[in-house]
Amino acid sequence: MDETAEPGAGRASAEAAAMAEGDSREFIIPSLAHRFIAEMVDFFILFFIKATIVLSIMHLSGIKDISKFAMHYIIEEIDEDTSMEDLQKMMIVALIYRLLVCFYEIICIWGAGGATPGKFLLGLRVVTCDTSVLIAPSRVLVIPSSNVSMTTSTIRALIKNFSIASFFPAFITLLFFQHNRTAYDIVAGTIVVRRNGVR
Repeated sequence: MDETAEPGAGRASAEAAAMAEGDSREFIIPSLAHRFIAEMVDFFILFFIKATIVLSIMHLSGIKDISKFAMHYIIEEIDEDTSMEDLQKMMIVALIYRLLVCFYEIICIWGAGGATPGKFLLGLRVVTCDTSVLIAPSRVLVIPSSNVSMTTSTIRALIKNFSIASFFPAFITLLFFQHNRTAYDIVAGTIVVRRNGVR
């Protein structure tokens, strides 16, 4: 996946490459702050869903010790009193939650115009990207630029969310790649941009 960071390459050569490689569109790259806030909005939405599900299970099971249950299964806190049985249940809840997060992102990125609720509120979206050419500061020509397929959305969501299970939040890799792309964006062939393209 070729990325060019030289504005001097010129708009003409960028557009020539676009014609050769397929559909293209010019976008503004969102700031790190916008990306972070969008992730936080999605985190709180998903955390609320998780808490609702866990507390509903607790209510249906007739569990009285709300505080211990909440700490174990919502916040995933482990202490010296945590039994092996509780630990196994926590792992199952954590896996189910991670799959729920993946499903949430797959459906939103694939079926809702490339944006989770957090991205939508911040005016962001995910589009396909094999090549991104810097046209001006924070402005890139994305080649090709199209809606994300279900397969691409699934790959992106799985890498993003299961990297957290290995204690490596892939989100921070946007600090190291051009145009604020993360490792999972590069592998999946996507890029996060402002929803309204320049043209």
